[in-house]
Amino acid sequence: MNNEFDNKTKEYAIGRPSYPSEILKVIRELGVNNQSTIADIGAGTGILTHMLGSLECNVLAIEPNEQMLVECRKYCNELNNIQFIKAPAEKTSLKENSVDIITIAQAFHWFDKELCKKEFQRILKENGYVVILWNEMQNDSQFAKEYTTVLNNYKVKTTAAISNFDPDEEKINFFGQDYTKVYYENWQTATEEGFLGGALSLSYTPSKLDNTYEEFVAELHRLFSKYQQNDKVTFHYKTEVCICKFSE
Repeated sequence: MNNEFDNKTKEYAIGRPSYPSEILKVIRELGVNNQSTIADIGAGTGILTHMLGSLECNVLAIEPNEQMLVECRKYCNELNNIQFIKAPAEKTSLKENSVDIITIAQAFHWFDKELCKKEFQRILKENGYVVILWNEMQNDSQFAKEYTTVLNNYKVKTTAAISNFDPDEEKINFFGQDYTKVYYENWQTATEEGFLGGALSLSYTPSKLDNTYEEFVAELHRLFSKYQQNDKVTFHYKTEVCICKFSE
């Protein structure tokens, strides 16, 4: 993931959906207090990191991409309980047995699972938790169906990490034990800028370096114009939250 989002970081920051507020309640119920440490691994531009900052515990934003980490710092600038660390998930540089909870939002599919499992076991305290979040867009409207079609029509590559990714099988293999899975409804209301940003932030859609970029952007403008109401469009997501007490 280190270079996958170069040339897309700004779009990611303005276009990606957040997570339901219920996530914070779920994490609090894992025993978080002001002495706890949460490592948000693959923090990206800080969408989840910022939410975790409100828990008033120690939050470590771990992100390998320099551009992403710059945006994460900006977004979380007003929070003084977040530390920013440039490092991959497989080699976080954190101390042994130093983390109570690891969170992973929209990034698990990028990780080397075998290396991460060893690293997570190393940095987690005894009875520590891993929490994996994933926003899945729902194609339950004509707008969402047309949007998905446009994305597929302008796909510039197949992202191997996603195309070979069976979420349930990956998690079962990774955890090696039972885990809890819950779902929450999630909605994103986007302006035209945010709508374009979300589409352009995807790793498989054209960047400014691709010759189909202008055509793709024109098609996005057309789609937004067709479906906007009061200069906004709405996406429906289901947010999957997987929770496991991680052990050897």
